[in-house]
Amino acid sequence: MGLSPRNLWNMKRFYERYFQADPKLQRCVAVLPWRHNMLLIEKIHKDDEALFYAEKVITLGWSRDILLNYLKADAYHRRKHLPKSHNFNETLPEILAEQADEMPRSSYNLGFPGSNAGSCGKRNWNNAS
Repeated sequence: MGLSPRNLWNMKRFYERYFQADPKLQRCVAVLPWRHNMLLIEKIHKDDEALFYAEKVITLGWSRDILLNYLKADAYHRRKHLPKSHNFNETLPEILAEQADEMPRSSYNLGFPGSNAGSCGKRNWNNAS
């Protein structure tokens, strides 16, 4: 990121927007890419909406273009009215449908079978060969 006049003004806008915000929102926007933050600052003026979109970007890995599409669709206000994008309830038994619906929202364990619950670090990989 350069120190052009435009970027300096954007840094000032970023600070002014979030310096008194909820700490949870501050943590969320701190890990977002710069252009995602600029898009949120331009389009969203309420903290709860910004938190919703920031969390979605983090958990679902939205690109800037996908974030823009959801902003245009007003996903924050329409989130309860949007249908689910799967047919788990029709095709799976009830208990499996609930688990399958929850799976994308849960964090992933990228551990391999037989390892210490995903704790294979660089050192373990080097010693394994």
